[in-house]
Amino acid sequence: MKGRLASDHTPYVTIEMLGAGVGREFVVDTGFSGSLYLPEDKIADWNLLFITSAPIVLANQSIVIADVFEATVVWFSIEHRVPVIAGPSGCDSLLGMELLEGCRIDLDRVVGEVRIDQL
Repeated sequence: MKGRLASDHTPYVTIEMLGAGVGREFVVDTGFSGSLYLPEDKIADWNLLFITSAPIVLANQSIVIADVFEATVVWFSIEHRVPVIAGPSGCDSLLGMELLEGCRIDLDRVVGEVRIDQL
């Protein structure tokens, strides 16, 4: 899987989300332990299935209660049902370590490319 490295060095990959009708670009966030984090307006647009509300520990160690939804994504050509944590409208869409389990990530600053390979 290939993505792009933005001029500010932020790594992005596009993942196909079934039911959304589009590929969605996500920031690769190795500090996020979940699968996906999406803005609540996109979750509503795509009518994702609500699962539960759960406490989430943020990077600053504060705890918030977040809504958790379910989405089906295509990850290395295989459909996976994954939890999606809802964030405020307009926030970045994040891809976290739960999906990256068993993968190698290469950030090539020379050509501005992100490569994710399954091991």
